[in-house]
Amino acid sequence: MASRTDTNASKLTRLALLTALALTLNYLEGLMPPLFPGLPVKLGVANVAVLIALELLGYRYAALLQLTRCILGPLIGGSPVGALYSLSGGALSLLAMCALCALKQKRSASVSLFGVSVAGAYFHSLGQLLIGVALAGPAAMAYYTPMALLSVPAGLFVGLLAILAIRIEKVVS
Repeated sequence: MASRTDTNASKLTRLALLTALALTLNYLEGLMPPLFPGLPVKLGVANVAVLIALELLGYRYAALLQLTRCILGPLIGGSPVGALYSLSGGALSLLAMCALCALKQKRSASVSLFGVSVAGAYFHSLGQLLIGVALAGPAAMAYYTPMALLSVPAGLFVGLLAILAIRIEKVVS
């Protein structure tokens, strides 16, 4: 029988691997141009790691992963100001995803990981937009509609990747 320490060590190991995955995906996505010229929109594939952490490790580990990714990701990518955008989007995204996961666990709502991911994508965009308005002024609101609309397919794609990764992990372990 595994002791509590073994379980915590296992969770910390998984968290370290998921953090490395998130930072790598964040860096690689940063090398690519935006999905649409003139729109600061990316798929957000690093969020796959956060979704996996939420599903397999719980809220605390997912929050630690999100915080680490939001601070280190922009610094590694050479954009310290990007940490403000990342932290605001990451915080709102995590709150929305945790709220939906809590409803899912209580069986208060029928929410899939797709729905959790779409909500995370939308609220991440919203958080970044709020910082954009604070830093650049109301003109940043022009991005709201396209960012909101694009968060749905981005969230579905990221959710699909997370679901596939979780299924593979369960088969392997």
